[in-house]
Amino acid sequence: MKKATAFISTLLLSTTPVWAFTLNDAWQAAREHSSELKQAHYQFQAYEQQKPIARAALLPQVSVSASHQRQNQFEPRKITQDSSSWKVSASQTIFNLSKWRKYQQSKTIVDAAGKQLDLAEQQLLLKVAEAYFNVLVAKESLTTVQKSKEAFAAQQTQAEALFKKGLSTIVDVQEAQAGYESALADEIEITSQLVQAYAQLQTYTGLNPEQIELIKVHDVSQFPNQTSEQWLEQADAHNAEIRLQRLVAQSSEQEMKATKANRYPTVEMSAGYYTNPNDYQSTDTVQDYETRANYIGIGISMPLFTGGQLRAQSKQANASYHAAEQELQMTQEKVALSVKENFAKVRAGKIRIQALDKLVQTNQTKVQSSKLGNQYGFLSNADRVRSEKEYYEAELKRTQAKYQYLMAQLSLMQLAGMFDTNLIIK
Repeated sequence: MKKATAFISTLLLSTTPVWAFTLNDAWQAAREHSSELKQAHYQFQAYEQQKPIARAALLPQVSVSASHQRQNQFEPRKITQDSSSWKVSASQTIFNLSKWRKYQQSKTIVDAAGKQLDLAEQQLLLKVAEAYFNVLVAKESLTTVQKSKEAFAAQQTQAEALFKKGLSTIVDVQEAQAGYESALADEIEITSQLVQAYAQLQTYTGLNPEQIELIKVHDVSQFPNQTSEQWLEQADAHNAEIRLQRLVAQSSEQEMKATKANRYPTVEMSAGYYTNPNDYQSTDTVQDYETRANYIGIGISMPLFTGGQLRAQSKQANASYHAAEQELQMTQEKVALSVKENFAKVRAGKIRIQALDKLVQTNQTKVQSSKLGNQYGFLSNADRVRSEKEYYEAELKRTQAKYQYLMAQLSLMQLAGMFDTNLIIK
């Protein structure tokens, strides 16, 4: 018993918090601290470059080149020749439907990357909220269990004293001891859960989880009162994952069009200027000359036969587009199911909390009655232990129900695209 108590004390050893942070503080800290979100930001920055890369293929391309060469000949006669050249060339795409389709696709890719970043942030903030609530559930549950353990310890001491005087049976002592051992086992388990919840919250936010602020009223103040159908419509229009998947399907369609456009002719204009000075020396001749020229022209190109490559690429792009459409359908179905589940949890959660409030009050009255009944010999110590157990079990259920209700509210708002870190949870 002493070892178990020492173990729990070691797990919970900490300094007294001097500052308490709210859930909104945790969200803000997670935005700045999370490596997962930083990675998502860098991925977005990488995808942002798709647009200028695709646009560059439609803009003029200008290049300059230069070279110099010396050639020494020894047989049959000695000749030395120096030749140099430099060239400036420019080209401009006049018509290339595939490149234009790629440019249009790049805009969609950037939009999709933005939605992916939004989704990553929302998922992170939901994880932070869950970790925050897990800490509070564990802390409140631990307080309840410790009070119960103290009550069982007092009952055990009293039962042992009465047993020595011959006023109670050994069964009463054993019942009180069983209650204490059960509460001690629960305390060890909940303490372990609290330590894990601390570690999880600190990983997400970088904050000291021991400085967490308690929640007094378990409700989201801006939670809208809507029907299930309204929530489903809101989710279909604004859910981040659905909007992302719509853009992915749109990008796949544009990729399919760009691939089919490879069959069309391309037109390109080119222009340039070059000079080529030469120095020729032999045993009997010295000659210097320079060539200068400029050019301008238009080229037309169209594939006639590629060994089936274009046909295969078109089929591949077409299949990818239909796969993306089915993925969108699957995402819509998954989100709709989650909306229905969380809507049911929210509706049932509030009623369940009210029922558990009444159950806790009833069990508290039963504990007081059992104490009096045991004192005057109407009830056994086993009845008193049972009423204590029922009371603290109801307290634990109520604690879990309060935070499950809060989590269901936040999840439903996130699914409907209404999640915001400015949400007020009292």
